[in-house]
Amino acid sequence: MSGPLARIDRALVRMFEAGPTDGSRRRERLARFGACIAISSTGVSLVIPNVAPYLVSGQPPVALGLAALGVVVCLGLAAAGVLLYRSGFSTPNAVRIAVWNFLGLVVLGAVLLSHGAYRGALGTVTTADALAAGNVLAISAAAHVIIGVHDARRVRAEQLAHEREKFAVLSRVLRHNLRNDATVLIGQSERLASELDNDDAALASAAELLYDRSRDVGDLATKTKAMVEALDRRSTPNARLNVHDVVADAVDGVRADADGVDVSVDVPRNLWIWADDSIGTALAELVENAVEHGGSNIRVEATDDGGRVDVRVVDDGPGIPTDERAILSGDEEITQLTHGSGLGLWVARSVAEAADGELTFDTDGERTVVRLAHDRAEPPVEASGDTPSATPTTA
Repeated sequence: MSGPLARIDRALVRMFEAGPTDGSRRRERLARFGACIAISSTGVSLVIPNVAPYLVSGQPPVALGLAALGVVVCLGLAAAGVLLYRSGFSTPNAVRIAVWNFLGLVVLGAVLLSHGAYRGALGTVTTADALAAGNVLAISAAAHVIIGVHDARRVRAEQLAHEREKFAVLSRVLRHNLRNDATVLIGQSERLASELDNDDAALASAAELLYDRSRDVGDLATKTKAMVEALDRRSTPNARLNVHDVVADAVDGVRADADGVDVSVDVPRNLWIWADDSIGTALAELVENAVEHGGSNIRVEATDDGGRVDVRVVDDGPGIPTDERAILSGDEEITQLTHGSGLGLWVARSVAEAADGELTFDTDGERTVVRLAHDRAEPPVEASGDTPSATPTTA
């Protein structure tokens, strides 16, 4: 929006959006009530000319049918005002819709009023004239209310797009600053640890803790970036991905920190799914969580289950902590997470759902199975001649 329309929108927001004071909230409620009453009153007032044929005997059936149509439209207008008051439209947008309704009355009303005055001067005003005016005004008002609703939705969509753009810029700045600060902290903690005497155990422990927390901050920025990118991709069509390649890349990225943990992969080479490239991030988070909370043996496997491909991360550890399990199941909000591991699992679920996938888990105290399911895709032509075969590998 630009020019006069933008200025009108800003004026509506300033005038009718609720503010922090009681006076502002009272003005906002009155403006909303007045806008909705204006629409309902339009419908009620236009009932009178539309019922004119019923008040005069000898009217043809077509007149009675048109009158019934006009009454239905008028009642719809009256109900629209009530529904608008209880709707999720903001007060500025409710006022906007009422203005459109008013324009629908003024434009045609002025013409019809002039025409009626002319007919009155000639002494030829009839019931048909009143019915025609009532029909036209009711339909015009209803049509302009519909136009107003679409206009309000357009404005809201533009506002959301602008807010999303500001959020994206803020998110990039914060992530950049977090990564930079984490890099500095990691470097300084490594330097501090290397210069400390071996006898100073307390300071050495503090340096190690500083290093770990610095890495957590860096990981948090990375996970946040992955989550934002996944949400931005919700409207992007899925692509055909090779499951073996995606799993191999995800596992390779985690193996460097998997000291003392055996990570094996058992995935057919010619298995394909419809998903987004970011699904590798979800898999990496699942494997990383298994390394952190699982036992000494982790297995990543995939099977074709009747049109759906199940990728499973299996470990023999104690399983996902209770609080993080509640986040994955939807029993608790993301705001209740207390550390980066839980955020990683939440990111994995968000990424999977953004790519039309499904993330579930099952644990019995002896092993944990996290299942990532996506629609199976047919192999591309160049790969269809390959022989599907499982290729187990071990870290």
